Amino acid sequence: MFPVEDPKRAWAALMIAAKIKNFRFHDTRHDFASRLAMAGVDLYTIAELLGHAGLTMTKRYAHLAPEHKAAAVEKLSPV
Repeated sequence: MFPVEDPKRAWAALMIAAKIKNFRFHDTRHDFASRLAMAGVDLYTIAELLGHAGLTMTKRYAHLAPEHKAAAVEKLSPV
């Protein structure tokens, strides 16, 4: 492993090499929070893991995927 002297430059090079556009390093925090929420982790725990003092900011990070929302509604359908 080698030390990264300029994280922004390293991230940019990684995105170019992977041919990924419009994805910022900060987006990984949103992905982390959203995956935790969809796995059933409560917002208080997610807030603590992200270092948030309250739930307002955490709610901005923890987005549910449309298929996750659809699956939740589907649970109300009779079998």
